[in-house]
Amino acid sequence: MTDVSLRSLTKTFGGPPAVDQVSLDIRDGEFVSLLGPSGCGKTTTLKLVAGFELADSGSIEFDGEDVSQLPAEKRDIGMVFQNYALFPHLTVAQNLAFGLEMRNTPRAEIARRVSQAMDTVQLVGLGERYPRQLSGGQQQRVALARALVIEPRILLLDEPLANLDARLRDEMRDFIRELQRRVGITTIYVTHDQAEALTMSDRVVVMFAGKVAQAGVPRDIYERPVSRAVAEFVGRVNLLPATVIETTKDTCRVQIFLGQVVVHQAALATVGQSVDVALRPESISLLAATDSVGVAKVISASYGGGLIDYRVEVAPGQTLHVQAFPATRFAVGDAVRLEIRPESYWLLGKTA
Repeated sequence: MTDVSLRSLTKTFGGPPAVDQVSLDIRDGEFVSLLGPSGCGKTTTLKLVAGFELADSGSIEFDGEDVSQLPAEKRDIGMVFQNYALFPHLTVAQNLAFGLEMRNTPRAEIARRVSQAMDTVQLVGLGERYPRQLSGGQQQRVALARALVIEPRILLLDEPLANLDARLRDEMRDFIRELQRRVGITTIYVTHDQAEALTMSDRVVVMFAGKVAQAGVPRDIYERPVSRAVAEFVGRVNLLPATVIETTKDTCRVQIFLGQVVVHQAALATVGQSVDVALRPESISLLAATDSVGVAKVISASYGGGLIDYRVEVAPGQTLHVQAFPATRFAVGDAVRLEIRPESYWLLGKTA
């Protein structure tokens, strides 16, 4: 397949850069998600890779070859759009054959590839149907098959699950990931959905304001965010104001409203500095209070099926968000104790 390298990629549309000095290496066969809020530059980055937009500066390399100025049809990419962009007047088989016909592929080869693609995405027997006769999930699979049937070097997907209902979105998430692993194609996936990015990707690239804020494996993005912005965007988080008390090569002791805690992390700050400490809600366990020492109070509880979202008051004006399994339930007003794993604290750096 193909390695992809972006080097100082920049694109503007008359205002601030939509993509600002983005550099990124994507390995052969890797599944990388570009994650961020609307307007962060992720879709523009995808369009630059596809050739639908040309960069103002920087370069895009496929296996070391600079393709920055090549038109889209010369880049050998497969693209899946948010709205699928299927031809409504063509059958499933004709939709799949279209790209091959544009490449003057022999008829026998077209028939072989279309049949193989339909088998790959589990659409056997639906070749004569039109897109309007298919479910949303089936249309999604046609769009995937059409992108793959041309045997592209790279697969690009622009929020392909956004139009599906929750149950079907979960099913298609698993289907796309399993298909990508089986085919082994280098894939760039654009989404604003954290769950999609974390569950599907080999690596996640978080973007804000046209820049890469953090790139890493899903676990590091979630458990070890490099900034307050990343911590807040990727899942729920408690951000605890803290003051640095002591630092060593591998740890940092800080004072938070819960007391002093040691963060097992190379020091990013100096003694006396103000920092933020991140603590994920599921890292906190609630226990029934046995005495009046260190007791917190439940001030809200929201049932969410697999988890209950609690807000607990630890001290006047100081609250924490907690997510817990419903096996043990607490009501508003209950006194509880907190149990927090020491390794759950993570230093984010100096506060504004």
